[in-house]
Amino acid sequence: MTTSILVINGHPHPQASLAGKCILEAFKSLCPQACIRSLSETVNGANFDVAAEQAALLTADTIVWQFPFYWYSVPALMKNWIDSVLVHGFAFGTQGTALHGKKLLLSFTTGAAADKYVEGGAMGWPVEDFLPPLLQTARLCGMTSLAPVWSSGMSFIAGVSTEDDRLRIEQTAKQHAKRLFEVIFNNEVYAP
Repeated sequence: MTTSILVINGHPHPQASLAGKCILEAFKSLCPQACIRSLSETVNGANFDVAAEQAALLTADTIVWQFPFYWYSVPALMKNWIDSVLVHGFAFGTQGTALHGKKLLLSFTTGAAADKYVEGGAMGWPVEDFLPPLLQTARLCGMTSLAPVWSSGMSFIAGVSTEDDRLRIEQTAKQHAKRLFEVIFNNEVYAP
């Protein structure tokens, strides 16, 4: 199966993210044909070259949104990209069919451990309960949502985190990338 994959990296400071860097490096080694676009490099002030971003989306069959979970959603940089690029007439609306039939995969990391994401836990709800706005965005754009991939407990703070933390995060990131690859190439459609 041949598929064109575009990864949109929504981390506002990707070089500062051990988990994000490791996930993308491992995924690129598994899937060298994937195109990775880092929004921190394509934004100019608060603006994107909308035509260039839309053109990149048009080349892909599968689009991956890679991001850290900020306040139970995407970072502001990625939200700005969504608002600026996925506009009426392109991504949705009567004439907005450019993304119809494409696949979207949400790939993200949380700083908190998985056991915090349970009903009544520190985060209040399971991770899946925070995803409907993003899944609905895909639906409105005529896209199929693939099974989301996330890894928890991925926060690494230099000078605070240990070497064991680093090794655990690097190993988890490699597993995350492998799962991304499997979801894409097994066409695992999300069925909540």
